[in-house]
Amino acid sequence: MFILTHTVPATGADNSFPKDSAARHMTTEVPVATAHETLQQVHERLITRSGKYKTINYIYALDAAGKLEGVLSVKELFSQPLTKTVGEVCMKVPLIYVHPESHQRHAAYMALRHNLKAIPVIDKNHVFLGEITSDVILTILHKEMHEDTLKRAGIRHAGGIHANILTLSLVDSLKHRIPWLIVGLLGGLLVAKIVTLFETTLAKNLVLASFIPLIVYMSDAVRAQMEAYIIRDLALDKSLPFGRYLLRHFMVLATLAFVLSGLLLVSFGVIYGDWNIAFVLGVSLCTAIFSSLATGLIIPYAFERFGMDPADASGPVATIIQDMLSVVIYFGIATVLL
Repeated sequence: MFILTHTVPATGADNSFPKDSAARHMTTEVPVATAHETLQQVHERLITRSGKYKTINYIYALDAAGKLEGVLSVKELFSQPLTKTVGEVCMKVPLIYVHPESHQRHAAYMALRHNLKAIPVIDKNHVFLGEITSDVILTILHKEMHEDTLKRAGIRHAGGIHANILTLSLVDSLKHRIPWLIVGLLGGLLVAKIVTLFETTLAKNLVLASFIPLIVYMSDAVRAQMEAYIIRDLALDKSLPFGRYLLRHFMVLATLAFVLSGLLLVSFGVIYGDWNIAFVLGVSLCTAIFSSLATGLIIPYAFERFGMDPADASGPVATIIQDMLSVVIYFGIATVLL
C-alpha cells in the first residue's frame, strides 16, 4: 500500500500560504499509487478506503520521493484490464497542475480550460502536495465571479465582497459612489469647455453638433468591450503576454474602425448629400475608435502593473478620458478639413 505522507496539515490546506492561494484550498485525502502497482491493487484499495477519500475522480501516480509521475482517472481504471500496472495506463504528458502559491482563480481557470474534475497541487520540486476538488473549484468560481461583478460596478470595501446595499450604511454607500461620480462630473465640465474652444467650427457647420453623441458613444462602446476583455483576462492569467495581446486587439480594432467609419461616411453622404462632412465624420470616428486602444487596454493594464485594481479603470476614469479624446479628435479633424 502506498500512503501519501507530506508535511502539510491533515486537512490538506496549508495556512502558511496567502488566503487566496491554491494551497489553502487543497486536500491530501485523495487516492495515490505507485507506477508499479497493478490496477487490481488500486481497485481493492479504493473499495477498502473509499470512506477516507474526499474524492476519487483521479488516482495520482507518485514515485518513491512523492513526485507526481502521472494521473489515472477512475474511468480508465475500470476500462482497462486489472492486470496492467498504473504506469502503463496513466497519463504522463501533459500533466496539468498548479503550484501552492498560485492564485485560486488560476487553479479554477486551469481546471476549466482543460476540462478537469480536479487539479493537483505540486511544489517547485514536483512533489505532490494535494488536490483541489471539483466542489472547491465551483466555490472558487462563484466567489471570483461575485467579486469581479461587484468590482466592475465600482463597489470595493474592507468588509468583504458579500456586503451589499442592504447591509451597507448610508455613509458607506455614498463613500463608494460619490468620489467616482465627482470625477465624472468634473470631466464632463472639462469636455464642455473643450467644445466651446471650437465655437467657430461649430458656427460654420452646425450639423457637426448633432453627431457629437455618436462619435463619443461609438468610441466608448469599443473601449468598454476591450476593457471587459482585459480585466477578465488579467484576472485569469497574471502572466498575460501583453505585447501579443495588444497586437491582437489592434488587428480587431482596425477592422472595426474601418467598417464602422465607412458605414457612417457612406450613410451620411447618401442621406445628406454633403460628402465633405461625411468624410470628416468617417475620419473622426475611425481615429476616435483607434484612440480607445489606450483607454480600453493600456489604462487597465497600467493599473494592474502598478498593483492597483484594474476594475477601477472601468469606471469614470477611462470613460471621461475617452470622451475628451473623442471630442478633441472630432473637432480637431473638422477644423483642419473644413
